[in-house]
Amino acid sequence: MAPVAVLGLTVEFAVLAIGFRGKLRRAQIKVPPAREYQLDRRLVFLALAVLVLVFTGFMAGLNLAWTALAGGAIVMLFGRRDTHHVLKLVDWHLLVLFAGLFAVVGGVNSTGAISQAFDFIRPIFGHDERVQAINLTWFSMLGSNIFSNVPFVLVAGQWVPNLANPELMWKVMAMATTFAGNLTILASVANIIVVESARGHVEVGFWDYAKFGIPVTILTTVVGLVCFVAFRVNCTTNKGLLLNANIM
Repeated sequence: MAPVAVLGLTVEFAVLAIGFRGKLRRAQIKVPPAREYQLDRRLVFLALAVLVLVFTGFMAGLNLAWTALAGGAIVMLFGRRDTHHVLKLVDWHLLVLFAGLFAVVGGVNSTGAISQAFDFIRPIFGHDERVQAINLTWFSMLGSNIFSNVPFVLVAGQWVPNLANPELMWKVMAMATTFAGNLTILASVANIIVVESARGHVEVGFWDYAKFGIPVTILTTVVGLVCFVAFRVNCTTNKGLLLNANIM
């Protein structure tokens, strides 16, 4: 995915440089005065050790959720620090949003509606590999902006093994759903996090974002699709990494 990512970043930089030309140079960044902290070497060592263990657990194929929770619990238990302040910083609304999204997706999966939906739209995708790649791209962009990209991948990912070239289609879906997250604020949870975090400093409206998000999404997606379909960029796509990329 690296060539597509680099080209996409180049396109995005060009669009933003044109859109904000002159404004960034005039902008003044106010840096708050530095605060002095006393380094807790014991806590730093504990956190780094747990981070290594958690990452090792991820690489070993252990359950992602339980591994992360175990790591956090160890730091909280042996860190000997009051965690009330940290818990206040947690965005509980965002956690509820994620929980709701996965609950809805799980409910839809249990109904069998996903298989029926694929049987309905399969004729639209066609049988030719390139046609399927193009149709999967626009369908992924549309679905990501209606349902958000993470739940869309959880649902539509079940269709990929039934397409002409599953390996290519995983790459196309990874590219399309990730770039689709730039289209509107609601297209990606990451966008929502940033906009909500900035609310106390600046108001980012729907069209304030979309006037840059729309051209960036269209151009980067076209470039990525050309790379995969015309030039056959080689890469290995993992479904777990695909979900993690969309979350970010």
